[in-house]
Amino acid sequence: MDPIELAKELIRIDTRNPPGNTSDAVDFLQKLFSNYETRIYEKEGKENLVIEISRGKKTLMLSSHLDTVPGEDSLLNPVIVNGKLYGRGSCDAKGCIAAICSAVEGFEPDFGLKLAFTADEEVGGKNGLKIVFEKEKADAVIIGEPTGCDSINVLQAYVLAVDLKFYGKDGHTASKDARESAIFKSASFILEMVDKFKSIRGNFEHYRQIFAELGMDFVIKTWEAAINPSIIKGGLKRNVIAKECDLIADIRFAPWISIDEILGFFRRKDVELKVSGFLPAYGILADPVKLEDDLKLLNIMVNAIREEGKNPKAVFSLGVGDSRHVRKFGIPCFYLGPGGGNLHSEDEFVFVSEILLAEKIYRRILEKFRTF
Repeated sequence: MDPIELAKELIRIDTRNPPGNTSDAVDFLQKLFSNYETRIYEKEGKENLVIEISRGKKTLMLSSHLDTVPGEDSLLNPVIVNGKLYGRGSCDAKGCIAAICSAVEGFEPDFGLKLAFTADEEVGGKNGLKIVFEKEKADAVIIGEPTGCDSINVLQAYVLAVDLKFYGKDGHTASKDARESAIFKSASFILEMVDKFKSIRGNFEHYRQIFAELGMDFVIKTWEAAINPSIIKGGLKRNVIAKECDLIADIRFAPWISIDEILGFFRRKDVELKVSGFLPAYGILADPVKLEDDLKLLNIMVNAIREEGKNPKAVFSLGVGDSRHVRKFGIPCFYLGPGGGNLHSEDEFVFVSEILLAEKIYRRILEKFRTF
């Protein structure tokens, strides 16, 4: 099983979401693993595939998602240029799936091993890993995501969805200062908050110490907090100063930063705040998983990476993914997969060398899992 050719075949299968139809990809992989027991779980027309490689007292699940973000039809034609495999989903996450499939080829474990290739991760995973893991439990899960082969994503952020309403004083453009407009106030607020959030710093020394004991650096991928002013609405007509303005924002922040501190930025006399959505942080020390269980899985992953000549890093990201559908059950789950670049863009790519290296690292993890 050549993982590069397999990745190309997967890229050619259209799983762009929306609509996120995974049936063709499931059919392809089911035929690839026709010698094993397979199960399909479907919800709202979205198919998920589970492949049972073996059964045992302890069970490891390797998982990744089949759906991709939208893109032009031309992106379904994979191309390799200068060691980079281009195409929709090459990096996120069909390169991961190819590496996982190749890693298990010919492996005969003395423990339980399942593969789960799922739908709808790009839109929250409710029709994907969520329903799969409710039916197919495991003792540990590794999710293929493009972290880079030397990086384990161990922690992801709190997410707040907030609705803000700004109030100003209306009037005619010719006679009223536009700085009294609700739109002007919202624009000023956006400029202030984007810079403020990127400068937020908290105390994460307890995390650094945990990973230092494993011989890992702790890396913050971008920032400790960020705000995205996603949608703005306001105003009656071109020559009227706006009395009201609505702003919808997406807010992400690290679990060592308090929610009260974040909400404090929005408590102003001319701003009305409504929290319309909340997703708790998931990862080490942030959810119901016991630290000792997380450390057992991390040790296996860390040693596998080291044996392939890489120095493993523990990574915190403001992104969120499918691990919450596993970790809420108290099961250790981390992200690891071949790296690339330009995620979700037209020139998305995965490094060919990373797919080959990920295959070796996944295989070493399998060989070590009997110690879990």
